Amino acid sequence: MADSGCARVSAREAISAVAGSFTEHRPAVRPAPADGPLGWSGYGESRARASARTGEEESVVYGTAAVGGRECVLVSFEFGFLGGSLGSRTGDRLEAAYTLAAERRLPLVSLVATGGSRMQEGMIAL
Repeated sequence: MADSGCARVSAREAISAVAGSFTEHRPAVRPAPADGPLGWSGYGESRARASARTGEEESVVYGTAAVGGRECVLVSFEFGFLGGSLGSRTGDRLEAAYTLAAERRLPLVSLVATGGSRMQEGMIAL
């Protein structure tokens, strides 16, 4: 397979590339079973490895930023965290980002890098 010359960047590297400033926000964490809502064996360990590898708690980082000199809410996906996949905690972060943007009447900018939803969480991931 030929090297495309494209290096994968982390969510925070992507933020640094487009934002003049960034203040991270985090929603309150809801308790969840270690192996997810379906009890998928090993899912908790997979999440822990993804967190250790990326330094992130989840596949999405969000906060307020200045992009092109304009204040906005910025969402950046961390593909290194389980392929940037969507789970219930990702959904919590996305919902919080949308709510923040609506409350502050700011545009929302998304830097998307995702492999889809997590089968380990079933319908809840959608």
